[in-house]
Amino acid sequence: MADEVSVSAILIEAPGKGFRADCPELGLDVRGKDSEEAFENLKAAIKAHIKEKGAGNIRLNYVKCTKIKVLLK
Repeated sequence: MADEVSVSAILIEAPGKGFRADCPELGLDVRGKDSEEAFENLKAAIKAHIKEKGAGNIRLNYVKCTKIKVLLK
């Protein structure tokens, strides 16, 4: 297994419900009470996913994440 993998992580705040962290390349999403917990939970889920599937069996699709502003006038 590779020592390191780079994947996208998306953090979404759900007011009153904490945070959700997603890894779209692997189809993973987890929750946490704050952003730090959500990211730590996502890291653990990524490690478990790769251990289960085997690093050589994971195809990472290119995903570009960006933040945009939309003027609502």
